[in-house]
Parts: sequence; C-alpha cells; structure tokens
Amino acid sequence: MRPLLPTVLRFVLLAFLATSSAAVLYATVANERTVESLADRSLESTALALCAATESALREGAGRTGRDARLILSDRVVAYALVADASGAVRFHTNPGMEGARLSEDVREWLRSGKPSGRRVLLGTGLPAYEYDYVLHRQDGGQEMLRLVLHTTPADRIVAGTRRMRWTVAAVLLLLWGVGIGLDRMVSRELRLREEAERRERLAMIGQMTATLAHEIRNALGSAKGFTQWVSEKVDPSDPRKAGLESALQASDRIESLVNELLLFSRPETYAAVDVPLDDAVRDTVAAETAGWPGKVEISVESGTRAVADPEKLGRVLRNAVRNAIEAMGAEGSLRVHVRRDGKWAEIGVEDSGPGIPGEELPKLFTPFHTTKTHGTGLGLAYSRKAVEGMGGSIGIRNREGGEGALFWVRLPGKG
Repeated sequence: MRPLLPTVLRFVLLAFLATSSAAVLYATVANERTVESLADRSLESTALALCAATESALREGAGRTGRDARLILSDRVVAYALVADASGAVRFHTNPGMEGARLSEDVREWLRSGKPSGRRVLLGTGLPAYEYDYVLHRQDGGQEMLRLVLHTTPADRIVAGTRRMRWTVAAVLLLLWGVGIGLDRMVSRELRLREEAERRERLAMIGQMTATLAHEIRNALGSAKGFTQWVSEKVDPSDPRKAGLESALQASDRIESLVNELLLFSRPETYAAVDVPLDDAVRDTVAAETAGWPGKVEISVESGTRAVADPEKLGRVLRNAVRNAIEAMGAEGSLRVHVRRDGKWAEIGVEDSGPGIPGEELPKLFTPFHTTKTHGTGLGLAYSRKAVEGMGGSIGIRNREGGEGALFWVRLPGKG
C-alpha cells in the first residue's frame, strides 16, 4: 500500500487542479460571452428607444420635425442618423449637408421585411459603431427607413475590461498550479524521507541482530574449527577420514567468511571524508582485481576528477563491483570502467558484457541477503550501498542500453 500512496496523492492532486482550472476557464469564457451579449443588447435597447422617440418627434408635425429629431439625436452616443424613403433618397440627416443624397442599398427590399435589424460596423474614421435600421411609419401610412448609428466605445470598454480579466485568471491558475506542484514535491519528499528513515531503522535493527548472532556463531565456530584442525593434523593423510575433515574445514572457512561479511555489514561505520584522486584509485583497484583475467579491460578517466570519500570504503566498493562484473562475464568478456565529472558530482561506472540482470531482480539487488549467485551471501551490494550513501553519494545498477551487460555506477560529491 505504501508505494502506491504517492501515486494516489499525485493523481488526486492532478484531478483537483485540472477540474479547478477547467471550472475557472469555463466561468471566465462564459462571463465574457455574457458581457458581450449584454453589451449588444444594451446597444440594441438604446437604439430602439432613440428610434421610437425619433419616430414620435417626426410624426408630430413638419414645423418642429427637424428641431425635435435633432434634439433627440444630439446625444453624444449617436454617431449619426438618417431617414431614407423607399427609393433610398435621404430625406433627413443629422448632418444637414447629407440630405438629398441617395443610399446605395435597396431600401425598398428591406422595407418589405418590416423587421428592425442591427449590426456592428466601422465608421469611415475606423472607429467601431453599431448600425440599427428601424421601420419608420409615416402618418399617411407610408414607410421609411430610420438608420441610427451609435458609438460603441462605452460598451466596448466594458467588454475589454472583462477580457483583461484573462490575465488575472491566468495568474491565479499559475499560482494554483505552482502551489499544487510545490505541495506534490513537499509531500513526495516527506514520504521519501519517512521511507528512508524506516529503511535505515530496519537496517539498524537487522544489523544489531546480525552482529549479535555473528559474534555467537564465530565464537562457537572458532572452537569447532580449532578442534577439527587438531584432529586433522593427527590423522594420517592416507586415512579415509582425512577427506571428511578437510571438507569440514572448508565448510568452516565458508561460514567464517560469511560471518566476517555479516560483521562488516552490521557494524556502525565512521567515514573519513578526504580528497581522493580517482585516477590512481580506480586504476590500481581495477588492475589488482583483473590480474590474471583473460578478458579485455578498458579504463577511461576524465583528467583531474576528484571526489570527497573514504578511500578504504571506496576501494572495497570498487573491488566488489569489478569482481561482480568478472563473475557475470566468466573467462571472456569486455570490462569498461569510466570516471567523469557530472556537475558537482564525480561518477564512476563499471560496465560488463555479460548476460545482464533480469528485470524483476533489479529492484532487489541492494536488499540484504538477496543474491543471484549460487554461493553469494547477498551482502556485497548491500554494504556498497550503505558505504556510498554514508559518504553522501548514490549508487545504482541498470542494464546497458542497446546491448548485453550491466552498468554499475557510483556518484560521489566532487572536489575542485
């Protein structure tokens, strides 16, 4: 259940952020459309009211027609207004100089529809406007077209203000996602630290139990091995019992080796963090471990690479890595060791051309007592991880990309 917890929390957080973002965006778009619709309706209502008032003024009598209509249409929201008869001739215009002109469109066809209509247009000055055509009924029963053109600047200013809210919404969403990502990292880090603390606590408990058990085994083994050696020395080499005693001594050596590894893994470690030139350290270790091995050895060291580490423990980790690589390849193969700088880290890699590691085994390799070898103890890699992490570094194993074999790597704090 514990490994699934970060994934579940991340999924819930992601679902919450996505749903919240979608809701905010939907509300913003809906608000913009509502404001635009209200702005158009406001223009239409204003135009309709002015047209109705103008129609009343124009029908009251010829003597006051022009004055009353111009007074009504003198509102600064009106760009201009005109009255055209069925032939398209302009009979009235807020600009007296335009009276007598003729419209280019077919007014007669529009009058047949008898429906007022409005649309957004651009004035000759390039400013936006709202054009509203209204059917004007004369006292004699005839019809004329009243065209009213309104400035849309006030309405457009409100719409523009609503659209500027997009930046506020974007900032809020960025803040929301930033907080969400920060919370995800904080929770993930807390879970990793808790898991690491529990792992260390388990290892400490295992180490304490192992140390106690190993001491008891070694004490009992010392007596048994000493007595077996004494008996073996007394038995004639031709005696058939000699072979059995030698087998018992070999088994004792095997148990003693295992006990020593248990004590090495379980004991509390102290680390001498010193400046280690990796060139000489790596070359000397590889040369010692590959002496007599017939395979191909290649060492690539980036000049001047240094690390802050404990030389004795680093040497033990490298010896174990090279030994594992050679055992994986057998008598033939290609061993490649590289050392390079990677930012503030120094990286050591040990590659082999062996069969690689089964995928299901990779997550378990650093678990104490887990081994893929027939005669392995499962403590070599576990100790390597303990030592490297104790020196402030990291360690890992993966199969090589694009070929057979495995890559063992160690990253330690760099120097210089």
